[in-house]
Amino acid sequence: MAYGFLLPVAPITGLPCSGHGICIPSTVHCVMGCAGPPPMYPIKIKQWTCWWPPLALIPFGPLHPLKATVLTNFLPTMTFGDRFINHPSPCTNIVIHMCPCGKSVCPKPVPYPCSMLTIEDGGIGHTRLLIAQSKTVFCYKLPIGRILDPLGIGFPGFSWPCSSVVAYGSPNVLSS
Repeated sequence: MAYGFLLPVAPITGLPCSGHGICIPSTVHCVMGCAGPPPMYPIKIKQWTCWWPPLALIPFGPLHPLKATVLTNFLPTMTFGDRFINHPSPCTNIVIHMCPCGKSVCPKPVPYPCSMLTIEDGGIGHTRLLIAQSKTVFCYKLPIGRILDPLGIGFPGFSWPCSSVVAYGSPNVLSS
């Protein structure tokens, strides 16, 4: 008898996550003086005007040798706490710099990558950490990863800093 929903188990394949946010490049992030960096906002605010597209779930560092002992269709299985490469945003928002020109100031619109405008991204993208939700199947005392498991702290679609979820899994290995 299964406890919960049966979902496909997620092996480490390098396939992309779901991505999150929406890109609206014409959005004005702020109006500021001519010098200095623009203010940064939290990712929960910026995801309404910035997009983090689906990106390959590639481990951040080398895999531990024990990962090779529990396989899903001959591939290592994702487990709770697996960290993946950072998730940058290719989208831009506009920062309007008010610079002196003659006896007045003139607006100078400059597009900035969203990863430079988000606190969690810090210019390079935010971290993605698998928070596995399996209640019954474990690998070395860690819950295994499945489709729809969040890549941030929280629950699917509402996690921080990454609102993406695991999008691909094994078609013939299920877990609850």
